[in-house]
Amino acid sequence: MLFYLLSICSFGGILMLRLMGKSRQFQSYLLVAAVLSLFAGMLQGNESPQIVWIRYAVMLFRVLFGLISPFAFLFFGLALVFNGVLLINKEGWAKRYALLLAVGIFILLMDLLFLLNYFVFHHYLIWRFMRLMSYFIIYFGVVLILFFVATTFYGLIPVSLDKDFIIVLGAGLLPDGRISPLLEKRLDRAIRFFRNQAEHTQKRPCRMIVSGGQGVDEPFSEAYAMKRYLIAKGIPEELIIEEDKSVNTYQNLLYSKGIMDTYKEKYKCLFITNNFHTVRSSLYAHRVGLDTDGLGAWTPFYFLPYAFLREFIAVVFMQIKGHTLLLALVLVFGLWRIYL
Repeated sequence: MLFYLLSICSFGGILMLRLMGKSRQFQSYLLVAAVLSLFAGMLQGNESPQIVWIRYAVMLFRVLFGLISPFAFLFFGLALVFNGVLLINKEGWAKRYALLLAVGIFILLMDLLFLLNYFVFHHYLIWRFMRLMSYFIIYFGVVLILFFVATTFYGLIPVSLDKDFIIVLGAGLLPDGRISPLLEKRLDRAIRFFRNQAEHTQKRPCRMIVSGGQGVDEPFSEAYAMKRYLIAKGIPEELIIEEDKSVNTYQNLLYSKGIMDTYKEKYKCLFITNNFHTVRSSLYAHRVGLDTDGLGAWTPFYFLPYAFLREFIAVVFMQIKGHTLLLALVLVFGLWRIYL
């Protein structure tokens, strides 16, 4: 009953935030909480015959998970290695792509150690080590799933056509100054929203803030390149505002907020980024005091595994103190279960 009550409260909170026009970030979190609470309530009802099949399904899942998890991790490790090699071939050598490759190799080595100990060594110290590692794997697995669900739900929540400003977050230029493929997707998504709002509402055309400074290997600022692209696509120059000082997402949103504050005291805004980047951008927006919606542009499939893993790590480090405390508790719990 408690879980059903939590689910109802979460759905009620979503409705309230929708009516108040509040940030989609919190709506997505409440949606995750509502779904998980509803599922937990269904599993809790042991005396309810209509959900007996769910309990048996969960029991079957536990057995299958124990049998196939080593092979699932093998597949996951191979996928990361393949994606790392693919990115290096397509995008060129970079430390961040090498890190993805290294994570995949580490997972493969851990999986190999487990299989060798299961079939060959049978050493109790290796079993203890692997069991301890399993607690950390479960922790990060749960956090990763929650992050994936939150990112997915964030993209499902509709955005109202009432914006005064659209912020397009920079994503780097090519060495010759051309727009990168990821940035082009963001700009095209911003153009579609701009035109959709203009066609379906009587609201005055919104302004576009193109946010991005100049990198050491770039001939000019990202903001300047984005402005040229938008003008070439038919967006009026007088509606485009350049923010060319920022060097990261936090500064993109902070400096853009400063610009919007000079135009209007009260306004509604929207940031545009890639779909994998929406949750972290929303967290940064909350930090700078910006109540905003966010839209994610389509991302090439081959780039998604690396991008999603990078975003997950970045969000974990944004909340490093809380995760450090929880990991310490996981370590204590794991040692207690193994040795006591």
